[in-house]
Amino acid sequence: MLKQRVVTAVIAGLVVLLVLLFGGLVGWRWLVWIATLAGMLEFCQMFGQRWFDPAAWFGAIAITLAEWFPRQAFHPSILFLAVAVVFTLPVLTRRPNDLRTYAVTAFGAFYLAAGGVSLIGLRALPQGWFWIWMFLVSAWMSDTTAYFVGRFVQGPKLLPAISPKKTVSGAVGGMAGAVLGALAFGELAAPRYGFWVFAAVGLLVSLTGQMGDLVESAYKRAAGVKDSGWLLPGHGGVLDRIDSLLFAAPFALWFISAVLSGSL
Repeated sequence: MLKQRVVTAVIAGLVVLLVLLFGGLVGWRWLVWIATLAGMLEFCQMFGQRWFDPAAWFGAIAITLAEWFPRQAFHPSILFLAVAVVFTLPVLTRRPNDLRTYAVTAFGAFYLAAGGVSLIGLRALPQGWFWIWMFLVSAWMSDTTAYFVGRFVQGPKLLPAISPKKTVSGAVGGMAGAVLGALAFGELAAPRYGFWVFAAVGLLVSLTGQMGDLVESAYKRAAGVKDSGWLLPGHGGVLDRIDSLLFAAPFALWFISAVLSGSL
C-alpha cells in the first residue's frame, strides 16, 4: 500500500512539476480546472449524484465560470441566478426531495471554486512562480511530516469522531515541517522577503490545510464513504489529495497579497 502510494505521489508530483516549470499561468489554470472538475464529480458521487445529473452539471459550470471568468462569475446577478437555479431544479424535475442534494452540491461547487480561484490567484501574483512554489512546498511538507510523525510517534487522537487516524503529534509535526520547508525554500529562492514572512506562510498553510483535510473527512463521514474516489491508487480520489490545498489557498492568497501591498 505504501509503495503504491509513493508511486502515485511521484507521478502526480512530476505532472505538477512540469506544469509549474513550463506551463506558465495558463498551464496552471488548466491543471487547477481539471483537478477541481474531477473533485466536483467526486463530491457529487459521494452524495448520490451521477456525472450527468443536473446537480453535477451545475457544479461543473459554476467552477468553469469562476476559474476562467472570475469577474463575471462573482457578479451579484450571476450569484443570484446560480442560487435561483439550485432551488428551482427540484421543482422543474418534479423531485422535491432532491433539494437537500442540490444545496449540498452548490456548497461543494462554491468550496471547490473558491479554492481553485485562489490557487490560480497565487500563481498570478507578482513573482507568482515563487509564491505558488512556497505554498506547495509548505503543503507537501505539512502532509508528509504529519503522516510520518503521526505514524511513528502516535499519541492522543486529534478528532477521532471525524478522522480516527489523525493525532495531535501528527498535527504539530505537520506545522513544524511546513515552517521548516517554507523557510528553506524562501531563503534559497528569495531571501529578501524576510524570515517571518516565510515562517508565517508555512504555519498558515499547515493550519488551514489540516483544517481542510478535516472538513473533507467530515463530508466523507456524512456521505458514508472512505475515499472521495478511486482515480489516484493508494490515495483515493482527487479530492482526497487537493482538499487541504483548496482550503488553505484563500488564506494564503490573502496573507501574501497583504504582505506584497505593505499592509502587513
